[in-house]
Amino acid sequence: MRGGAVDVVKLEPYIDLPFLMTGVWSRFGVHLFHGRVTTDDIDRIERDGDAWLAKHPGRTVEMVVIYPSGARMSTSERMRFARLLKRHEKNRAASATVILAEGLTGAVHRSVLTALLRLAPPPHPVKVFGSTREAVIWLQPHVAALCGPRATAEALVAAVDEMSARFRSRLSAA
Repeated sequence: MRGGAVDVVKLEPYIDLPFLMTGVWSRFGVHLFHGRVTTDDIDRIERDGDAWLAKHPGRTVEMVVIYPSGARMSTSERMRFARLLKRHEKNRAASATVILAEGLTGAVHRSVLTALLRLAPPPHPVKVFGSTREAVIWLQPHVAALCGPRATAEALVAAVDEMSARFRSRLSAA
């Protein structure tokens, strides 16, 4: 903090599709999803992500936020997305997934994902959450290790909240 104010951390949009917004700050990436993800979309995400990693080699910390929707992935879409997630996992210092669905549905999805991650753990710390704030606080030490002292919990929460608000306003306008 400087002068009592939270250091400004801003997640700059890098990928912006109708169902997805990805923002990055330094080595921290946040991916917000809502709705259907097609294999063509996944191909674009992979191309754009590869281009970013080529310009910024090194380890990253990532957070995925999944907003509730009625969309379901086909088997081929799920398999393609799983390959994308595994592809660069060795470069991640840590990752968190936030499933924002509430009630029993949210609890079941979080439990299933947690079980799958225990059965096939990635080579970095990973955890599933029901809120972005909890996830950011858990990720903060990993982000600070890569990005320095400006990566305070307060600054990261504010950046994620600001990006999430932009994404939600776009969803409500659709």
